[in-house]
Amino acid sequence: MEIVITIPDTMTSKLEKKWGNLSQKIIKNIALEAYENRLISTYELKEILNLSSSLEVHKFLKDSGIFLNYDEEDLEEDLNTINTLRGIK
Repeated sequence: MEIVITIPDTMTSKLEKKWGNLSQKIIKNIALEAYENRLISTYELKEILNLSSSLEVHKFLKDSGIFLNYDEEDLEEDLNTINTLRGIK
């Protein structure tokens, strides 16, 4: 999907001096808000931002002041994986 946003050139120059590439800035902000609102997963965030690993995603979230979406279901899944690897289940 392509979305076109029109920003006056005078404003674009000011914003780019502060934030650099505006397209990337907008994509990051939308992706972060979608992640915070649990509309996308950590994996989808990784894909949208073209990050190479989960560690990069975690660093990006930390640098952005966003907590990792991790709930009881995630914990239970991780515990099951650990138990399976240990041969408990």
